[in-house]
Amino acid sequence: MTTPTPQQATDLLAEIDSTQKQARSTDAWPLVLFLLVISAAASIGLVGMALIDDSATQLTFLGASAAWLAAALVVYLVSALSWSRRSTLLLLTWLPVIILAFIAGVIADSLTAGSWVTFAAAGIVWVAGILGALLGLRR
Repeated sequence: MTTPTPQQATDLLAEIDSTQKQARSTDAWPLVLFLLVISAAASIGLVGMALIDDSATQLTFLGASAAWLAAALVVYLVSALSWSRRSTLLLLTWLPVIILAFIAGVIADSLTAGSWVTFAAAGIVWVAGILGALLGLRR
């Protein structure tokens, strides 16, 4: 067994670093797609809820949005190669923001149909999804 030269050791460390960065970037895409799909489904559900007056149609619209949520979760759990602390932290900070905005939008719409709060909540969900996706790519 030979001892590597300082140049060989430097090259080896650079190659390891490059491989780790590429692996983290590849692992980030399922999370990014998950965040974007869930944000889109939740915000579209909120906008549909604000624009539609009929309760049965609102529930149908929210059910269709929930179907996208379930599909996104299944695809993410199957596609995610590994759970890192960073992706878990991102999910644990992102999900409460989405859930609180969604609940606020639903409550606001149930109190006052077509309320601006529902539209604002949909905007918050959409922006939070984009910011979460960008943070997920920044791994």
